[in-house]
Amino acid sequence: MIRTARPSLSRIAGCAECRANWEALREVTATLRADVSPPMPDPVAHRLSGVVAAESAHRAVTPAIGRGNGASSSGWQPRPTLGTFGADLDKPRKSRWVVPALAAAAAAAVVGFGAYVISARAGLNEPPIVVAVNSRDLGAEASALERASGGLSPHRFSQAWGCARHVTDERITGLVSSTVDGMPALLVYTESGDSMHVTVVTGCGGGTPAAGPSAVLPR
Repeated sequence: MIRTARPSLSRIAGCAECRANWEALREVTATLRADVSPPMPDPVAHRLSGVVAAESAHRAVTPAIGRGNGASSSGWQPRPTLGTFGADLDKPRKSRWVVPALAAAAAAAVVGFGAYVISARAGLNEPPIVVAVNSRDLGAEASALERASGGLSPHRFSQAWGCARHVTDERITGLVSSTVDGMPALLVYTESGDSMHVTVVTGCGGGTPAAGPSAVLPR
């Protein structure tokens, strides 16, 4: 170990900055001496004890010539080592971070979906109002509305969606508020097998939904 010479107090007596640095170093030394060293982890302590015992046994059976002048091929034995620290410790499993991440994603999805349902039931997701439709050309005009919009939304959990579900058992793919033959109505687009239909639903505002004219949408 390299030892550093202690500075002579007489040399620093006339240097205020030197005295301050000297006192600071003394405080550091006192702090280090008072600090309690953390205990050695059990796996490290056990491994160190094993290596010390193996080294003692190695020295007891290895000829002296093998220590100073090079070991002979017949008496050579591998020296014990501490190995790689941490190799015997538990590796972090993916579940430790995958499960919390999935739980957080699921919670965010539930919160977002809940907010959507609340806003829809509050009337904030109702279908748009479009131009009047004539029931005699219901299929062609409803198909033109779908193409013009680039794809209709079913507006799930909205008041219109709840009304439409009372009059159809098919899968609702789109809703449009309109006027059919001069009467307020809801155009309900549904899918059944390979065909698409549109049905005029009235009475949603009064709580008495009823299905009216229906047509198959041309492909």
